[in-house]
Parts: sequence; structure tokens; C-alpha cells
Amino acid sequence: MDVRRRIREATDLTPAEQQLAQSVLALGERVQRLTIKELARAASVSVPTAHRFCRKLGLAGYKELKVELARASAFEAGATPVDINFPFVAGEGSGSVAAHLQALYEATLRDTRELLDTAELERAADLLARARCVDIYTQSHNLFPAQMLCERLVSVGREVTCHERDERQTRRALVSDERDAAVVISYSGLNPHLRRLVPLLAERRVPVIFVGTPAAHRRNPGLDVYLAVSDREDLQDRITQFASHIGVQFVLDALFGCLFARTYDESLAFLEASLPFTRLPTTEG
Repeated sequence: MDVRRRIREATDLTPAEQQLAQSVLALGERVQRLTIKELARAASVSVPTAHRFCRKLGLAGYKELKVELARASAFEAGATPVDINFPFVAGEGSGSVAAHLQALYEATLRDTRELLDTAELERAADLLARARCVDIYTQSHNLFPAQMLCERLVSVGREVTCHERDERQTRRALVSDERDAAVVISYSGLNPHLRRLVPLLAERRVPVIFVGTPAAHRRNPGLDVYLAVSDREDLQDRITQFASHIGVQFVLDALFGCLFARTYDESLAFLEASLPFTRLPTTEG
């Protein structure tokens, strides 16, 4: 998430920290020229308050705050303005609709790439590589990218499930254990069925890879790996799930790519062995 958005949406700040937050947002790029003492003086707060403020944002310190602010500015400078939730309006022409959707996809991918922790991605690929069976748990529109991941894992010889029905997902979770791996996909982290499944998987000691927004991760703490997607899409006030869909698809594709790369010879051998049985018929003869 953009650090400025994190600042605006922070709910656990003291009055002094709120005053500092307002100063940081108001100063904009001028923060880059200030030491932490100068920033504290400009906001009329103490230096320890500034240190606590950075830690509450999940940052190591003031230096990281400046880096994140600079990154957010650079992202904005390169982005094409687009309303993530309503990227086109009534009567808009086809060329304009297509251009706005392209801008939406580009903004979502940039944002997701910024949020995605590559170390976490490597850990997730390692869990999948070691798993006896990979079980994918999700619902609604996320079933489409989930089923695509399922097909790709099957194509390289992995044992995998992706059940649509709640009861099948629950029963699969009940027979899973630490030898398996679960991929849980929930943009908001609020889905009641998945929130019941996650503790069940933890109880069964199943390693869990959670794909969702940073807020979804906070709502489901204590899991093994978190892969973040862009969180700019509203949960309800939108045309449809344009941004969340492309963000989730990107993360799952990156996860599959990392798994394939670390098991390249094995995966390629399986693909080649399956070609005589899966190749499309030719038009020759």
C-alpha cells in the first residue's frame, strides 16, 4: 500500500502522531530535505514521537519513511490517472474504454509489484515444491484465477485440488496435514467460509500461503506466507472486480513461475512427456 495512504488510514496514532502525520502529508516532497529533528520541529513534536510514528507504519525508521515517500511520488509520476472502481462512464467510446482499462491494469500491476515481497514469494514456491498435495481455497470470482493455477500445477505433474463447493473444501482441509500446502485467496480477508477454514488448516498444521490485500493479511494473522495484491479497489462501490482480478492473477502467475524455475528440469520433463497425449490434432494428412 502507498505509504501516504497508510498514513491517512492509520487508526492507532496518538494526537501527537496524528499531528506529525498531517505535517508529513502537507510537506510532500520537502520531507526528503529534512532530518528527523527538522521534521519533528516542523510538526511541533518530539523526535521519539517521530520514531514511534515510523514504527507504527511498519517501517524500520525515518530513512525508510523517506524511501517509501519517494517511491510513492515516483509511482504517481509514472501512472496514468484512472478511477480503479469506475474506469469508464456512460456512453464512452470503445477506444476510450479500452485505454482506461489498460491504464487500470498497468496501475494495478505496478502497485501489486511494489507490494509483493519477493522473499515471501520464494518461501511460497518452496512450500509448493515440497508439498505432497497443493489445495487451493477460494470462492466467487477468485475461482477463475484459482482454477488457472490448478491447471498449471497439474500440467507440471503436481497433485492439486481446487474445489468449488464449501463442504468439499472443508472435507479436504480435514484430511490435510503438514505434508500438504494450502493456497488461500481472499482479496478482503472477510469471507466467512475462508475465515473458518484458515484456523482449521492451522490446527491441522498445514502450511498456508495467503493471497490478498495487506488489510486481509492483518485480519488473518499467524500464517506461513503472505502474498500481497493491490488494495485500491473498493469492496462494494465498483463496476466489477477489474483490479482485484488482475492483481490476484499476477501474483498466482508469479508464484507458478517461481515454482517452475526452481523445479525447471523436472517440470519441463513432465510437460514434454505429456505432449503425445495433450497435443492438439494437426491439419496435415
